[in-house]
Amino acid sequence: MNDIPPELASNAVKAALTSLYDKKTEIQQKQLSKAIESGDHKKTAELKATLAEAKEKYTVGNWIPDAATRMAKQLNFGTHISKGVHPDAKGDNISFEAVNHLPATLVGTHSIDSNYIDANGNAAALPLAAFFDFEVDKNTKIRDLILTNNTDFSASLASDQGLANTYQQTFKTALQNIITEPVTHERNKQTLWVTNAYEETDIAQLDYINIIPLYPSVLTHEVYQRINHLKFSDDNKVARDNRFKKTAEQQPYVSLNDLATVQLGGTKPQNVSLLMSKQGGRNYLLPSLPPTIKQERAFKLSKFANSIFSAAMEYNAREAIQNIFKAIKDKRNIVDVRDARKHATDEVLHQIFAAAEDIRSNLPAGWSKDYELDHIEKLWLDPKRADLDGEEDFKAEREQDDAWHSQIIHRFARWLNTLMQAEFKQIASDFGDAEHLEWEREIEDMKKRYERVGKGVFL
Repeated sequence: MNDIPPELASNAVKAALTSLYDKKTEIQQKQLSKAIESGDHKKTAELKATLAEAKEKYTVGNWIPDAATRMAKQLNFGTHISKGVHPDAKGDNISFEAVNHLPATLVGTHSIDSNYIDANGNAAALPLAAFFDFEVDKNTKIRDLILTNNTDFSASLASDQGLANTYQQTFKTALQNIITEPVTHERNKQTLWVTNAYEETDIAQLDYINIIPLYPSVLTHEVYQRINHLKFSDDNKVARDNRFKKTAEQQPYVSLNDLATVQLGGTKPQNVSLLMSKQGGRNYLLPSLPPTIKQERAFKLSKFANSIFSAAMEYNAREAIQNIFKAIKDKRNIVDVRDARKHATDEVLHQIFAAAEDIRSNLPAGWSKDYELDHIEKLWLDPKRADLDGEEDFKAEREQDDAWHSQIIHRFARWLNTLMQAEFKQIASDFGDAEHLEWEREIEDMKKRYERVGKGVFL
């Protein structure tokens, strides 16, 4: 905690009580403004009397003694709460401190630098928790002044310094919540952990540690706040709204999939704890599912390859190519054989288009400048390069799509024809112009099918 000016510490109590008063009487203050504006003298007098009574309640001389003698005894503070496990549990809350170094692989309350603290008990005493949580400045809360024994703050708690010190110590004791004799409850869960299982064979001689898990409400509240910021921040909202606007600047945005919530406390989350009340009882659950292993791209373009139609692509589409070979070897002139050949050819094209789309989408703009790829195929596979500075000529060539589209189609037909000739050497001459045109018609047909469903092959 940074040092704060003495006058700020001295005025912290009055500032906090003013804040509590304003929040408590917000409706009455608005009603008073309307009554004055409308000239309703009777209503104005009634509201002024009500507000004066409330104002008197929130003076230092009245509120602090009540907080120290009543509220502090009715609230239990901590980072881990018993009622988070079950709202009817009456066990102790615990304030966690990582005394020993914990392994970096363990994630818990010790992993965060949180400025939250939780409390539960009598709901009528929760204003004391709000008082402790009042921000004196952006780095300091009233509870920090209490826990560090700030003398300027302590002196402001009462005109009698002995009484002020008593209030200070009462508040500090409540915040620290030091447990000397831990109390659990039948609603709390319990796990018996055997400590001498490998030393004793007689079950009656086994020793146990009774582990009672408590709800880490400070940790879960921190997670709740961070997820809400990711999902609902103004920047994220604007970025999401702009994703379909062509004239707006496109910015990355966050989407959290498979996020669930669990509700604690039912319709009265304040019965669980203060932080649970602020969350409306909602607690986020991240998916604890086995990871989906995503294989690396099956096809990788070599920096030294001059075409995507290469031995690597032949290997990538090997099963479909083998099916074409199989259909050609079948001499029967029947529909099933012709359909099998057509299906295998379509599968080869799907493999090529999928590899091309993977390259176009995932490699950075301008990647092709470092590759030996033929210029025609660079126009196809590196579309984002056209948006770079100094690539005006590249952009102009891409826009002349009829010229290079037909060349790509011709390259595919030539590549597939070469594969057929290599496989069927005895009839290699049969794979001439007619067969070449048939492959071109296949890719043209597939291209149109992609375009009809909004997936442009050459976009």
